[in-house]
Amino acid sequence: MMRLRMGPWFIACVLSILFVAKGTVTYVHAESGPSAQTSVLPKPTNLKVLPMALSLPDVYTRMAQMQKDLGVDCSFCHDQDPDSKQINYASDENPRKETARAMMRMTQDINEKYLGTLGDRQYSPPITCGNCHLGQMHPPQFEGK
Repeated sequence: MMRLRMGPWFIACVLSILFVAKGTVTYVHAESGPSAQTSVLPKPTNLKVLPMALSLPDVYTRMAQMQKDLGVDCSFCHDQDPDSKQINYASDENPRKETARAMMRMTQDINEKYLGTLGDRQYSPPITCGNCHLGQMHPPQFEGK
């Protein structure tokens, strides 16, 4: 079973207090006192499936869910510089990013076009990547009895 790896940047984002100001997000790391660090992050760019109006905390929440659902880290879909290890979230260089977009569109279609027409959503909750991937990078092969 693959374990979810969360880098210090991701953990800092999750544990941070987010402040939205002038198109950027400033977050204060979980530590407090004189050694506390603040960082300014740009608004997300190159969103092709997620709504452009989505707030940065909402983008992080959705990405964290996908990480959990697939058992991967950010660099699985996003381009990462091999030397600096910095992730370029806007880049389309990693071919897995387009696969992820196609899968996100498929999930949206299933939820809206098919499950959304069933009426009582109590018996048809929205699906996520985790319904098929089960926390694994690739959906496991179904082995019927």
